[in-house]
Amino acid sequence: MTSSKLNIVTGGPTEGSTVILIHAVGLDLTYWDRQIEALTAHHHVVALDLPGHGRSSRAPHSGSIVDLARDVVMVIDDLGSLPVHVVGHSFGGMVAQQLAISYPDRVRSLTLAATAATFSDEARDYLRGHGSAVSAQGMRAALPSLPLSFADRTPQRRPDLLDRLTKTILAMDPDVYAAAWAEIADFDTSDRLSSIRCPSLLLVGDEDRNTPPDASAVLAQGIRAAAMVVIAGTSHMVPMEAADRFNEELTRFLRTVDA
Repeated sequence: MTSSKLNIVTGGPTEGSTVILIHAVGLDLTYWDRQIEALTAHHHVVALDLPGHGRSSRAPHSGSIVDLARDVVMVIDDLGSLPVHVVGHSFGGMVAQQLAISYPDRVRSLTLAATAATFSDEARDYLRGHGSAVSAQGMRAALPSLPLSFADRTPQRRPDLLDRLTKTILAMDPDVYAAAWAEIADFDTSDRLSSIRCPSLLLVGDEDRNTPPDASAVLAQGIRAAAMVVIAGTSHMVPMEAADRFNEELTRFLRTVDA
């Protein structure tokens, strides 16, 4: 634990550049297992559990994305290794965007996987409805949407991934989960993306229904130093579904930035 009260795991050489990994809503740091394995050869890697996820206790604050970015900054400051590479998946990518906007001196590079800067009004209504259903009915209300987080062939090819995700979601605190979805529904950094000046990599699956390639294209247009890579045959859980390709793109990007 750090003074920020978030559960973290660390690995890799402390003399290497530091990479912070921020997971998606409802997941935890263990979902970065393949990335941690790939990155620790050359980087000091820090994976964290957001408040109310994994082994981190619920936050004393509202759980807003602004507050969560501040929590991550506390972890970064505790490490004393500035600036750091920040990798965020989905909701974690929204926290990462806020981090780069509010604390640019802490961020050396930004990798945003399967995330968005803004949503249509129709999508916002769906997102609010998803959170409201969980508030009213509990975590089982989230289960029908889980297969949509994977590419069409993945549940047959890798049933373990859907099983793992299902069990993790069912163990989630519904209040924390619903609050996060309310934050997602209201999220909009589209008019602030130009303030992100660090090198940025956008990774998205071509079958992503939640945050499709068009959403990453908005990020690519708004962030000055952004490169976008679309990974075939994957959906919203791209770090799990296509771990080898994801890691190849990520390590190449980090190596370029460090050079």
